Amino acid sequence: MKAKFIILTPVYNDWKNLHKLMSKINKLFLYKIKQKFDLIIVDDCSLEKINFKRSQFKSIKNFKILRNYNNLGSQRAIAIGIKYIKTKYKKDSRVVVIDSDGQDNPLGILKLIHKFEKSNSSVVAKRGQRKEALWFKMFYETYCFLIYFLTLKKIRYGNFSLIKFSDLEKILEDGNLWSAFPPTLSINLSKISTITIDRDKRYSGNSKMNFFGLFYHALRVFSVLRFRVLIFSLIYISIFYLFFQNSYAMICILFLILLNISNFILSLFNTKNFTKNFKKIRVNNFSTFQY
Repeated sequence: MKAKFIILTPVYNDWKNLHKLMSKINKLFLYKIKQKFDLIIVDDCSLEKINFKRSQFKSIKNFKILRNYNNLGSQRAIAIGIKYIKTKYKKDSRVVVIDSDGQDNPLGILKLIHKFEKSNSSVVAKRGQRKEALWFKMFYETYCFLIYFLTLKKIRYGNFSLIKFSDLEKILEDGNLWSAFPPTLSINLSKISTITIDRDKRYSGNSKMNFFGLFYHALRVFSVLRFRVLIFSLIYISIFYLFFQNSYAMICILFLILLNISNFILSLFNTKNFTKNFKKIRVNNFSTFQY
């Protein structure tokens, strides 16, 4: 008996891009994987109207839209989708998490499945070449360096992944899932397989993420890793204080102190609201959905 596949994607006004993405995923499952899948869309309180017909996609078996009561961001939308799947599906299910704008190449789903079959572990897609603006690439590389410097963990992957059902249970036990999906995988799963997939351009439109949004996302990632950040910060502070007593060392010490305070405040603020927000979603189960 074939395992059930569930495609989980967060959407905020990207309905045209989602339609194009689903067309490609439909063909992939129809001709390559040769089985149907369930589609779970988490609508992050979109403002645009949608007319999404399941009948256009022969590979979709079941189709549900979870509508957030306000705009929570893609990471929280994914958390809500994962919790919904955990409550509604059986343990033989496999969940593919993919962004709806086209930057995650749907052909990568085949690579995720092949790697999963070899490793029998959840698989994440490391980001290869990127097609974003130069400032974004520079920020991303700085962000990855700081994560490794402060935690000795390499997290160069985003949402694109294939998750075992048993691993859903593990990450849902951690309220940090409400803050950020990738680092929650990193700290809760003892075994994660990786593949490398280049990041494509959006099918259309401009990214809704600006510099301040990226900065806030980075802070939430650090808040998930707060205990490792605290340990390594104490080590670095001790080194700076004992061996480099100058103005630069004091600036570094101050930065590390403020970062750790921010981490624990953000963690406290984010994790306590997961269950409350999950109870507010609306579930729409129709072959045609329009509003």
